[in-house]
Amino acid sequence: MAVKQRRQLTDEERAERRERDREYARKAVEQLRSSDGWKAWLTARTSFHSYSLGNQLLIAMQRPTATRVAGFQAWLRLGYCVSRGEIAIRIWAPCPPTRKQLEKWRQSGGDPDQRPRTFFKLAAVFADDQVAPLPPPAVPAPLDPPIRDVEGDELAPVIPSLVGLAEEIGCTVAFAPISGGAHGYYQPSTDRIVVDDGLSANQRVKTLCHELAHALVRHDRQPNDPALDYAGEELVAESVAYTCVGALGVSTEDYSIPYLASWAESSDLEVLERTAGLIDRLARRIEGATIHDLPGNVDTHAATADQQPVTA
Repeated sequence: MAVKQRRQLTDEERAERRERDREYARKAVEQLRSSDGWKAWLTARTSFHSYSLGNQLLIAMQRPTATRVAGFQAWLRLGYCVSRGEIAIRIWAPCPPTRKQLEKWRQSGGDPDQRPRTFFKLAAVFADDQVAPLPPPAVPAPLDPPIRDVEGDELAPVIPSLVGLAEEIGCTVAFAPISGGAHGYYQPSTDRIVVDDGLSANQRVKTLCHELAHALVRHDRQPNDPALDYAGEELVAESVAYTCVGALGVSTEDYSIPYLASWAESSDLEVLERTAGLIDRLARRIEGATIHDLPGNVDTHAATADQQPVTA
């Protein structure tokens, strides 16, 4: 039986599709204007911290309840089937050059400037709450990450790594009694972070992430970072802490996220996206130093997707 060839799009059709895709991505950024949308993104990021910012926003917009996503065939390999009637989520996925394209390029001289490039397209995936386990003899893979209480001490192994990151950027960390109800503080003039020594290990980690974010705002500044006033910096620090402790498996149900500062609600989309990008970058810095310190906290997202999604 002959295989039906897919019709090639015209240049005009490709341009129209690219414009639709850009508009789709813009709508995902638009949700950052509201406090509910901001929290939906941060909650999605706790589960999809290894995904690009663009894909985090797309997942938050389309399926804020998702904690895992994968393509149809990937779910089957994991022992699950997409439930009837479910609508796919669209996220950016890389499309590397084919072997045929690479071979043609090599035969034409292999000019590095002419090498076929990876491009990106919106691909269909489904969330964990859109699938059901396959019946025996299938053995569905476990999907739920460990959940730890903020009052617990399971995150104790992470503390030395956080202290090491602080020292790496020139800060000192002290654990000492703090009066007045504050759990911690950062002194920019002395680059000193102080955390209340009466907190549980998990709360120390949460507080350290917050104060480290304040320090990183100054020590990891990039040219494109947005200007932040006091309220804006506090929003960034609290957002970084929220998503980092969530990525480490601590329940964030009772974690308060501050309402968006007035500048954020009235800012244009570029400023909002740059602020979200700053939070994502600082959180990745902290997660990179800690995420593998805990047994059983292995990131399985790459294994649950047909292709690791990245930004376009």
